[in-house]
Amino acid sequence: MSETESPDIKNTGGGVLLFLFLLFAAMFALVMSRRHSESYKVPEFSIGGAYLKQFNCTKVNHTISYNLTLNITLSNPNKIIYFELSDIHVTARYQNNRFGPVTLMNSSTTLFLQGPKNTTIFQNVVVQGHGKTLLFDRQPMNADQIYNIGVEIAFREKVGRMCGEVICNLKLPLMGFNGTSWDRYNTTKCSEV
Repeated sequence: MSETESPDIKNTGGGVLLFLFLLFAAMFALVMSRRHSESYKVPEFSIGGAYLKQFNCTKVNHTISYNLTLNITLSNPNKIIYFELSDIHVTARYQNNRFGPVTLMNSSTTLFLQGPKNTTIFQNVVVQGHGKTLLFDRQPMNADQIYNIGVEIAFREKVGRMCGEVICNLKLPLMGFNGTSWDRYNTTKCSEV
């Protein structure tokens, strides 16, 4: 009787191992197919606070002086895919004049991993300085003047192997005249260039 029981025990054990292997393979295939079925979505940027503290331009020597503080929000809209950002650069623009390039992240020093459905805020990014520029129409500053400033954010994402650029169009009063600024309650979403 022991001779007939031995093959049954061996067959049952082998059947369990085969069943577990097939179950594992099916789960692995399901996870991988779901991972690749999600379409890749690029990082989303928005500005949730902008403060224009200084903005002077002169026609005489074609110079511009500026001080702009930003709160930049980076979101990953993907459900599964991580972002691995290696470069993020911010530049402001006024009437086709670029000014104030700022590096938030550099590939030689920093690598940033942004998880799925996650948000990061870069607070108090300061774009300031002065320099020569192509001159634009200049009106005297007053309390009612609103400046149309574009903020360009260029980024490099390693997982999707892509470079991208977005622009955020801001309308800002000069902060010194009436104490107003564009605050975190007035969020502007950036659009792809």
